[in-house]
Amino acid sequence: MAMQTIEVPLSDYNHLKEELALLKDSDLLKTMNKLIEMLYQDKYGLYMGDFTDDLAKHTINQSWDNKPSVWDNV
Repeated sequence: MAMQTIEVPLSDYNHLKEELALLKDSDLLKTMNKLIEMLYQDKYGLYMGDFTDDLAKHTINQSWDNKPSVWDNV
């Protein structure tokens, strides 16, 4: 079986390697997940957790319309 290869510029290859290393960094992913949950809670005044059945469209729309938050600057 012959090996299939592709050619990419070295700069693109190095960029892809860096992206892959970041995606494999579990500490970074945990930190990003925590940040997203904190921003979500700040924006909507709710806790995401694993249970989202109580999230009503009305509540989210009211929070979105009534006050500025950290999300506005992201």
